[in-house]
Amino acid sequence: MSDYPIYVYKGLLDEQFPFKIEVRTPLNMNRFQHAHEHLQLCYMMSGSCLHWAAGRQYVLTKGDLFSIPPFQEHRLEPRDSMDFEMIQVDFMPHAINESFQDLAQMQTFVDFAYIRPLISEADLLPKMSFPPPTQTVVENLLNVILSEWEEQEEGYRLAIKAELLKLLVITGRQYKRYSQTQSQHERNRVAHHREAFYEAIGYMETHYNEDLHLEEVSAKALMAPSYFSNMLKLVRGKSYIELLSAIRIQASMELLGGTDLNVTEIATRVGYNHISHFNRTFKKHAGVTPGDYRRHQT
Repeated sequence: MSDYPIYVYKGLLDEQFPFKIEVRTPLNMNRFQHAHEHLQLCYMMSGSCLHWAAGRQYVLTKGDLFSIPPFQEHRLEPRDSMDFEMIQVDFMPHAINESFQDLAQMQTFVDFAYIRPLISEADLLPKMSFPPPTQTVVENLLNVILSEWEEQEEGYRLAIKAELLKLLVITGRQYKRYSQTQSQHERNRVAHHREAFYEAIGYMETHYNEDLHLEEVSAKALMAPSYFSNMLKLVRGKSYIELLSAIRIQASMELLGGTDLNVTEIATRVGYNHISHFNRTFKKHAGVTPGDYRRHQT
C-alpha cells in the first residue's frame, strides 16, 4: 500500500463528463503528496513554483506544460515566496471521445503524457517548455476552456472537447519537435517502453487460452499493473479484464462457428475453467448464449 492517497476519478470528476479545469495559485495549491487515476495536465501561466514528481524536484516557470500520468505521486510547493498562476486540467480519455481513438492515435502526445514519465532518468523531465508564439496559442485555448467550464452554456461540453483536442494536438506536435533534439538514447528508451506495451497486448492476443494474470502481462509491458490497465483503457477502450474477456469471446465465436467442438471444450480452449463463467461472459459480450450463437451461425 502507498503512504499517500490515490484519488479515484469518479470521486473527483463527473462520471458522464470526466473533466475539470481549475486555476491554481499559492493560496490553493495541493502541497500534499497524492496520486490520481486520471490524467492531469498543468500549464504555467505566470510565475514559478516547485513540482515534486516520483521523488524528484522540478522548477516550473511560465510556458511550461507538465503531465501527471495516472497513479504517479506528486505535489506542488512554493518557490521562495514567488507568486504563480497555473491552469490545471484533469480528465479521463473518454471525456474527449467515447471510442478513445482520437487520443490513442496521437502517438507523440501519448509518448509525452503516458510513456515518457515512466522513464526515471534524471535528465528526463515530466515537462515541456513552449516557445513564446505557442504559449500565446495555448493560453488562448485554455482561457476559452475555462470560460466554457465556468459558464456552462448549451453545448459547453462539445466546445471543451474541441478545444482540448486542439491542446493535445499542439502538445503532440511540440513534443515531436522537442524529441528531435533528444539524444538517441532517450528516444530509444521511449520507443522501447512503447513497444513493450504493444508487445504485451500481442501476448494477450496469442496466449489468451492460458491462465493469464494482470501482474504477469503488465511486467511484459514494463508498467505497474494499475498503470497498464489504465493504458489499455486509453488505447483499446477496455481495462485488462475487459480486453482479455473480449479476446477470449471472439476466439470462442470463431470456434462455435467453425468447429464441432462442444461448448465445454470451447470454453476450456479459450481459457475458461468454469462453464458457468464462460456462459455468463459470452452472453454479456454477444447478447446471446453460446448455444444460441451457434444455432444462428448454421
